Amino acid sequence: MTRTHLLAMAILGIWLGWTAAMWFAATRSFRTADRILKKPGPQLGEAIRPLGHDQARIILRYLASEINRTYFRTYGWAQILLGMLLVVLLWYQAPRNTIGILLSGVMLALVIILTLVIQPMIVSLGRSIDFLPRTPAPAQMPRFWMLHGAFTGLDAVKLLAGLGLLARLIFR
Repeated sequence: MTRTHLLAMAILGIWLGWTAAMWFAATRSFRTADRILKKPGPQLGEAIRPLGHDQARIILRYLASEINRTYFRTYGWAQILLGMLLVVLLWYQAPRNTIGILLSGVMLALVIILTLVIQPMIVSLGRSIDFLPRTPAPAQMPRFWMLHGAFTGLDAVKLLAGLGLLARLIFR
């Protein structure tokens, strides 16, 4: 096993691990806001009392949204860099791993679509509905969830391609 091969596996491992971490973080942030509101500590309870529960919930969920937006923007650009590095490493590996180059290229293409197309649409739409009442649901919600589902689905395809590539690199 060459250094290039080991470096490619390390980069892919970091990429896949970061993907799993992002899925965990994104799903926990809103639940954390709600959990904190259910049992706020004495100081937080005193600080949010003038706002009322509903206003405090909107603010905490907005904060969770902004944190997620920051994480996903950084995550997207970092993935583009990791993907480009991985494609280059696999391209110069001897003997050339054509399937590996193809899989990493597909992963990179998906990340470019997610980062440059879908994520900005989600952010823009999300910010437009952050402070709207949820009952009844805003008219933009179906589109938001469609974009969110597209992002999650394409990210899952990327993850599966990455796992396939990792298996290929390990057993090659």
